[in-house]
Amino acid sequence: MKAKCVVNGMVFHAFHGTMEVERELGQVFIVDVSIDFDCVQTEIVQTAEPVIRGQDIYDTAKDLILGTKFKSHAALAASLAGAMFKRFGRADEVHVSVGCRNIFIAGDVREMSAVAECVRKDFEAKG
Repeated sequence: MKAKCVVNGMVFHAFHGTMEVERELGQVFIVDVSIDFDCVQTEIVQTAEPVIRGQDIYDTAKDLILGTKFKSHAALAASLAGAMFKRFGRADEVHVSVGCRNIFIAGDVREMSAVAECVRKDFEAKG
């Protein structure tokens, strides 16, 4: 059976981007993470603890977003997906969306997003 753990709307103020103003003033990032994994029904029904906890997803995102600098939103999204695969060995697919409200674009734009939709083999070492 396929199961999914989703955490939407995580908000972080961080200092990513290619422009100096982005790295100096920072921006508000809105992050959504969805992790697909295989499980058996009895695991969900009989186990008190969830297989993948939302708090662990949040902590993994927070550590990466606040602890590493990225020049692009796409690199941040892909790195988040990789961090989720590393943290959660049972993850089969990870979907990450990184949106940004305070963007420095000359125009009327409400939000910009980068999305990474990955499967585990995308992050496995090539031998």
